[in-house]
Amino acid sequence: MKLFNFKLKTLKSKLYAIVFASFIVRVVAFFALPNTPSTLGPDEGTYGRAANWVALSKPVTDFPEYGAGLYISGRSLLLPAALLNKIGFSPLDSVRLTASLYGLLTLCLVTALILHTASRNINFAQFAERFSRLFLTLYLTFTFLPSHFIWSLLGLRESAIEFWTLCTFTSLYWLFHFHKKISLKSSILLVASIVLAFSSRAQVGWVVVIAILIFLLINIRKRIAVTLIPLVLVGFVLGFIGTTGTTGTTGTTGTTGTTGTTGTVASTGEKIIDSLTIAGEIATYKHQVNQLDAASAIATQSCPRDGLAYTNRPPSSLDTYFCIAWRAPYMTATFLFRPLIFIDTTSTSSLFAAIENIAWLGAFVFIVVMLIKKRRLAFIGPLAPSLIFFMLYCVGAGSYEGNMGTAFRHKSLILWVILLLLTSVIAAEKRPKSRNESTQKGV
Repeated sequence: MKLFNFKLKTLKSKLYAIVFASFIVRVVAFFALPNTPSTLGPDEGTYGRAANWVALSKPVTDFPEYGAGLYISGRSLLLPAALLNKIGFSPLDSVRLTASLYGLLTLCLVTALILHTASRNINFAQFAERFSRLFLTLYLTFTFLPSHFIWSLLGLRESAIEFWTLCTFTSLYWLFHFHKKISLKSSILLVASIVLAFSSRAQVGWVVVIAILIFLLINIRKRIAVTLIPLVLVGFVLGFIGTTGTTGTTGTTGTTGTTGTTGTVASTGEKIIDSLTIAGEIATYKHQVNQLDAASAIATQSCPRDGLAYTNRPPSSLDTYFCIAWRAPYMTATFLFRPLIFIDTTSTSSLFAAIENIAWLGAFVFIVVMLIKKRRLAFIGPLAPSLIFFMLYCVGAGSYEGNMGTAFRHKSLILWVILLLLTSVIAAEKRPKSRNESTQKGV
């Protein structure tokens, strides 16, 4: 009898094997990483110290680095890490282990989604079988693309926000396209995913909610869309309150989670409106701050509404948003494709990033060419919320990022959308020519 003599024949067995391989590599990488913060993610040292601060039940408002702001914006990473720190892991190992577990959970979520979809959608199952090697290549890319994999090993928020973003869209996908009815369990999962997305990175939480609401409003004639809108709004309000609320002295949020003196719904609504009003100013400010002392700073493109000194008035909100829109094409392209090899490379890490960006650029070119050729996307219904999120995120991140290093890291969040687009354009059948086109060709 030969030991380990088995073949991976089914889609399920192949996906499970890749998940297991990811687990093994993560364990090895965890012990191989240095005991000091990585140069690829120096912020993991700050997160480790914050996790230790919370584990010691110290007031998060007194944390010497960023005060309570870091805790509020990263609770989904810091609270599990604090628990690991309490049971004996070092602060740095605690955040690294938490991030790696989030990365593994994300892969498990994607695997479950693929298998459930294949069991319910015959077209998707046929595609996965017909293009099995290509399908597995895309899955392996999501699992082991160097930058994407590295960010999920380091003690950063990347894997946490990716997991809760995917969890939110998976909940929406399952409710809208399969169950088409609301249960208590599914409602809690959707709301909790939105709240925890805000607790991972509030800016992404805003984009997730706006993208979902746009999709639901487009489909407002469907009963399930009408039912889901209040749930999404509940998740949004809770998530917003959680990221603007005060914190207690033990490292936990207060009982009400609000910062207003009255704690009323009206005050929360005013805060939301105020946040929408100043969002553009914050994005512009953060773009400028992120440029400071950065070797790969992204130059700010000039705008016709810049330099309004001759009017003797400061730029208005309208001016700010106009300039964001004016710069959007350039900033979005910069966010997606830079650093460019031989042009933007300032270090070894930027060289590796530029090499990987060749693959990103190639994927976009391929998607555009296939769209022109086939003039359609497969699975467009389930794909629609992700596409809306992708467009909003790229424009928002483009206006927000100030240096290419941080932008390259934040770009890993949309890898799953790019792979979905590749799957869609490959699976799409070429749209038949219209009768007029055929007649003209015959003439």
